[in-house]
Amino acid sequence: MSDNAGFESSMDAAMLEIISDVGRNMKTACYVVEAEAKKNCPVDQGLLRASITSEVDISASEIVGMIGSTLEYAPYVHEGTGIYAKDGNGRKTPWGYTVMAGKYKGFHWTRGQRPQPFLEDAKLSKKSSIERILGGKS
Repeated sequence: MSDNAGFESSMDAAMLEIISDVGRNMKTACYVVEAEAKKNCPVDQGLLRASITSEVDISASEIVGMIGSTLEYAPYVHEGTGIYAKDGNGRKTPWGYTVMAGKYKGFHWTRGQRPQPFLEDAKLSKKSSIERILGGKS
């Protein structure tokens, strides 16, 4: 019987190199989408734009790239609220609220906020770039 240890070792090294390359490509693709999302993001004080980040998780079965924001209000800006909420998932009647200080101080009535899907738009507008990068043709 022949010893396959050298072959197995080279296969393991090749697999690690492939995973590393795909992980690097995923990070690059995420950076491209992240930059576009920041460009598309609505700005009041700039906190939402500054909070947009990306990360890549590599496990034994998959490589996943994620772009998003951890701010509590990010989904409301992205998906909309009230009568304007995406897929009709918002409140159906107007409501009032009071802002105690700052630029918007006072009592206001609202029907909600229209969706501003900065992440979804970034993903769709960069689709061909993402495909090229993930295909190794950056």
